[in-house]
Amino acid sequence: MKKAEDYLKAFDKPIDYDQLIDEFMSDTIIKKFIMDHDLTREQIIKASHVFLTYKEEREICNQCESIEECRLKTTGFTPHLTYYNHRIQIEYSRCRYNQSNSANNINALYIPKRIFEASLEDLDLIGESRKAIHRYILEFLKKFDKNHFMKGMYISGEYGSGKTYILAALANELAKEDYKIIFAYYPDLVRELKSSIGTGDLEQKIRKLKSIDILFLDDIGGEYFSKFIRDEVLGSILQHRLLDNKPTFLSSNFKVDELMKVIKDSDARHETVSALRIIQRIRRMTQEFILKDMPRIS
Repeated sequence: MKKAEDYLKAFDKPIDYDQLIDEFMSDTIIKKFIMDHDLTREQIIKASHVFLTYKEEREICNQCESIEECRLKTTGFTPHLTYYNHRIQIEYSRCRYNQSNSANNINALYIPKRIFEASLEDLDLIGESRKAIHRYILEFLKKFDKNHFMKGMYISGEYGSGKTYILAALANELAKEDYKIIFAYYPDLVRELKSSIGTGDLEQKIRKLKSIDILFLDDIGGEYFSKFIRDEVLGSILQHRLLDNKPTFLSSNFKVDELMKVIKDSDARHETVSALRIIQRIRRMTQEFILKDMPRIS
């Protein structure tokens, strides 16, 4: 990777880091990255070679018109700035000319088609909870494969806090890697499953939810309560995916502890035990993140 001095060697004078920082802040993407991660002047200077390399490579990508014309060493891949473990780095993902038809890998049930437009680059990273989620997503994308299981996420937060967008952005990245995905708005999925009880295809739909590579269930706890769905459908799906090491991602308006009260209809012992089974499976197969702040409105 080039250093700042390599870019500025034509100038017979010390590097003007203030001017360099101004240059970074005039770049919309780099400015957003710096502000999202609250980077200090010292951090920016230390990583100046990273920013300069990213800027140069992104400009090359923006001018490229086909994968055959790619002038990067990472042919077919485009750079992205990442911040993990206090380090600013460049990571690479498939460019627009090196894509499978990833949208075909996502079976979106009762979710607006605009989820296919969700992008990790557009995530709001203001606030520690969002930064923690972003770090986990990057770690998941880096480490997960079918031979290396990682927990999914359980994201809770108020309505409008951005839970669906976060999960959609991750789903789109995983779809690019050719994982098969179901992304379902859970309350409407429950209604469909209930209507399938009398049609004979309920078991087929449940098997698909059990076996899909990666499952996203949006708005758990927002459905009309049903013991049958809780115990025979959701419980069965979660148990199968847990034992088969298949990642599951959930969102809810309720924290995991609060969900316990939502999915039982009384304080009877058998109800508490049934609800607790669901909660225990969720805890074993996901890492919980709580969105404590609302996203910025740009």
